[in-house]
Amino acid sequence: MYDHVKGIDVRFYSETVRSFHPKAYIFDYRDEGEIFVGSSNISLSALTTGVEWNYRFFKSEHPEDYQHFSNTFDLLFQYYSEPVTEELLKAYALSYKKPRIMRSEENTSPPQLPTPEPRGAQIEALYYLKQARLEGVNKGLVVAATGIGKTHLAAFDSLTFERVLFIAHRDEIVRQAYDIFRSIRPASRLGFFTGEHKDFGADIYFSTIQTLSRPENLRIFPPDYFNYIVVDEFHHAAAESYRRVLNYFQPDFLLGLTATPFRMDNKDIFELCGDNVIYEISLKQAIERDMLVPFRYYAIYDPTDYDKVEFVNGRYVIEDLERELSHTDRADLILTHYQRLAGERTLGFCVSIKHAEFMAQYFTEHGIKSAAVHSGLSGNNCSADRHEAVEMLKNGEIQVIFAVDIFNEGVDIPVVDTVMFLRPTESYVVFLQQLGRGLRKYQDKHYLTVIDFIGNYKRAHYVPLILAGENPWTSQKPVVRNPEEYNMPEGCMINFDFRIIDLFQELAARDPKSFRMRDTYARLKQSLKRRPTRVDIYEGSDIPIREYLKEGWLRFLKQMGDLDPTEESWLGTAAEEFLKEIEKTHMTKAYKVPTISAFLIGGTIVPRVHLDQIAEEIRSFYFDNPLHQKDLNDPSNRNWRNWGLKEFANQARKNPVNFLSRGRFFHYDEINKVMYIDSSVEPFLLLLTHNIQK
Repeated sequence: MYDHVKGIDVRFYSETVRSFHPKAYIFDYRDEGEIFVGSSNISLSALTTGVEWNYRFFKSEHPEDYQHFSNTFDLLFQYYSEPVTEELLKAYALSYKKPRIMRSEENTSPPQLPTPEPRGAQIEALYYLKQARLEGVNKGLVVAATGIGKTHLAAFDSLTFERVLFIAHRDEIVRQAYDIFRSIRPASRLGFFTGEHKDFGADIYFSTIQTLSRPENLRIFPPDYFNYIVVDEFHHAAAESYRRVLNYFQPDFLLGLTATPFRMDNKDIFELCGDNVIYEISLKQAIERDMLVPFRYYAIYDPTDYDKVEFVNGRYVIEDLERELSHTDRADLILTHYQRLAGERTLGFCVSIKHAEFMAQYFTEHGIKSAAVHSGLSGNNCSADRHEAVEMLKNGEIQVIFAVDIFNEGVDIPVVDTVMFLRPTESYVVFLQQLGRGLRKYQDKHYLTVIDFIGNYKRAHYVPLILAGENPWTSQKPVVRNPEEYNMPEGCMINFDFRIIDLFQELAARDPKSFRMRDTYARLKQSLKRRPTRVDIYEGSDIPIREYLKEGWLRFLKQMGDLDPTEESWLGTAAEEFLKEIEKTHMTKAYKVPTISAFLIGGTIVPRVHLDQIAEEIRSFYFDNPLHQKDLNDPSNRNWRNWGLKEFANQARKNPVNFLSRGRFFHYDEINKVMYIDSSVEPFLLLLTHNIQK
């Protein structure tokens, strides 16, 4: 209603200590008025065939009663309500928790509708996607917990686009997407573009990245052929194959979908979507809004000594892990807790094919029918095709599937009521995906049981924070707390083996922020095959960039042993201080960005620029990118689109020029209308050009 009905003053009741449940309709005319008081909602059955009781009276017949109701309404409307705005709606949606009584009374199985319609978070995301496009945004990311229905969202959002491309990295994801789009867009011509099938003449194509990224396949389509492109599991998009495809096509809109809110595992995917996170709903929010089932999390102490496992480039060596995890003592520990805690249908995540087959055989030998599922070839009697295994699990023919990453993404098995983590959590993207395999709602499924075997592997102590919806790299609270101090989603529970609290304390002491920053830098350097820039850190690290810049970027690079000889010579000079001043300049609004950019002419930093040059840079900055224009959403700037150079110059002098000139290295000559860099920096400018851009 807020979006479509103009001229109506819609408000939220704002009292928090007094309930609000009147059902009354007041119609006030020029010479008459009438009020309906009663139980009816405004619905077809309530107003026609339903058993509803209402009382109606007229102003002319009961003037005192009418005035009493009218005055009470005016009082509530004026003093106990607040106008509904876009910001208020968004805040309300994010904080909404469905009452527990509703959870217990409702059938938890998804409603079967003849024609799919958007629901819950999908409706919100569709609104923000529409608004983004109206503002000129042509690409963006939707971050939503596994189970929200991101593929349905993409199908609904694509309805106004004629030619659509859906890309994923697994054939099974592509096929599931095909079925979803077909149900939502039955009139469209759908086709596959995979290794096995190339259905030419379709409106909507579903392709695996492995097929589409081949140059001979890309050239089949003109760059502007598709109006709308969807990239599922967008955290894979940093791979070269995805970059090749995304750099080739020129759609009207690019939508990235991912379940992870963290940049740590994402490398530079945020840059690929213009750093536009259009909509985000976390796992915690989804559970509290009754979109997913709550979880019961059991942290079991695992005596495995991970210090014996080689750790290379941010990852444990698989062969070493396999050796330490595939033995009967550990399998017996897992079996014991499975028998104590698990439900009827379990998914266990393993480190390798051998580990999965070992676990499936051990469980089967001990009376628990199990299967190992993986993408490799094996003669093990306990191995099974994934489709066959899922059907067997659904039908109760087996009780456990032991998998190797193959169920991380895209496979919808809501029947699962227990997940077991049998390997160290190294990627929190993968952790959230694997957890999400069991959180989907299903008939008679009230919660998910999570059994996590935790040893002294690196950053094991982050897991409770991830479950609580906190980012461990930015949390201002202590990383390690007592279980009851974690703010878990409504209806969720965590239970720790008492030894794990001590283990977490020990791991936290071995993992200070400085170590995490160094690890992140090393990971990015390996991924990028070059020295990371400040922008790479901003886009690829969950630790805020300000932490890296506390002592200045040069000092951090010195700690990493990555300074070149020229940069080394700047330490302790005006050049270093100049860089630090730029790095630490507050950017409450973006005015200062084009002001500083004005000094970069022809790829070189110049010592001085005229105010008109700054004004021209600012004008281009705002006209060229709609996302920047929110800085000018101010009554005093109402007509900024009609401004000439003079008005932009006045804006520059009043804001960025004024504030930058208060520092040590930028000065403004009011008489000549020239802004210049302090003379102490001039000898370094030519060499600084290269550094300031990285």
